[in-house]
Amino acid sequence: MSSPNNRRSFVLGMAAATASAELAPAQGQEIRTAHIGVGSRGGGLLKLTLAEQNTRVAAICDIDPTTRDQAMSAASRHAPKSVSSWQAVLDLKDVDAVFVATPCYLHAEMAAACLEAGKYVYCEKPLGITPEQVDKVLRASRRAKTFLQIGQQLRYFPSLRESIRQIHEGLLGKTYIIKAHRHYGGARPAAGRPELSPQAKTRAAWYADVKYSGDLIVENAVHNIDACNWIANSKPVSAYGHGKKYFPQPIPAGTVMMDGFSVEYIYENDMHCDYSQMSFHPRHLKVLPSGMWYTVFGEKGSVYMTHGEAHFYDLHGETEARDMLHAAAKGEHEDAVTQFFADIRAKRQPFADIRAGAIAALTAIMGREAIYKRRSVTWQELGVEV
Repeated sequence: MSSPNNRRSFVLGMAAATASAELAPAQGQEIRTAHIGVGSRGGGLLKLTLAEQNTRVAAICDIDPTTRDQAMSAASRHAPKSVSSWQAVLDLKDVDAVFVATPCYLHAEMAAACLEAGKYVYCEKPLGITPEQVDKVLRASRRAKTFLQIGQQLRYFPSLRESIRQIHEGLLGKTYIIKAHRHYGGARPAAGRPELSPQAKTRAAWYADVKYSGDLIVENAVHNIDACNWIANSKPVSAYGHGKKYFPQPIPAGTVMMDGFSVEYIYENDMHCDYSQMSFHPRHLKVLPSGMWYTVFGEKGSVYMTHGEAHFYDLHGETEARDMLHAAAKGEHEDAVTQFFADIRAKRQPFADIRAGAIAALTAIMGREAIYKRRSVTWQELGVEV
């Protein structure tokens, strides 16, 4: 028998779907977009939008005039409006959907306001950098007649979708542990490098400031942590970790962006995940490969997966490693923007929906707070209902 909460969620979900269906452009009808923030990531989203059929860029918004002018030129065939204030986008009647790709601390305010203005929203990750920000967007989403798709693009990689599908369908039997990392390293900075542009300097400044970015685990690792949540098919109940900025001299976490950390999550379904990220992995250390990978351990064996491949290893080593992916599922490519428009037209919720975005952000925030506070932090402490 279903619980009252489940029945209530079903009724609210049906109501939201009905309202969304009433607002959604019909199949084949032009979808008009506005783009708030058109720098590095936002400019990429704009380019993908321009490549779509039956879409029109109606407005470009950025506080930097040079960046805004560059985007206006890229979208010139659509003759978009040039806007310097994001609030002005809310009143534009010829905008159906808004892309939000601003610094992280602005995501929640902008996304919530766009939902309340009746716009569909593609919001870059993270959904917010504090529990209060995440809660603000969740509340707006519950009232909205439209939907939000979060920019957790890994959910749109064919390789991950296929390999995680097989895990969820029982390839490993019961799943127990996830080991994941995102390690990388680089050469010494070359002498005489060209000076950063003013736009690049601005991005570097807010990115390094934990008050604006949420720190490395929230701004950057949220992609990989979301993949771990997806693999676990659950949400965590607690986290414990450690990290700091190690180079050029160690600085305690919580002041400037970390360059290395590790965190352990325990999930509602009793799985646990060990996640590690660092920027000083020697390039020739091959026995522990750098890059982004996930190893999932279960009762029948393990799966080792990257964003482009996946192999199954049986528990007792009686067979060779098996390639899990067919040709169409291999390679690092995603179609999140294409699916955003398809979901609007099909009147359906996106795969990377508001719930996935909220859980990903809160998981990363919980890990950050555990590192900062040097103790275990629980999901309940965050005080947000998802």
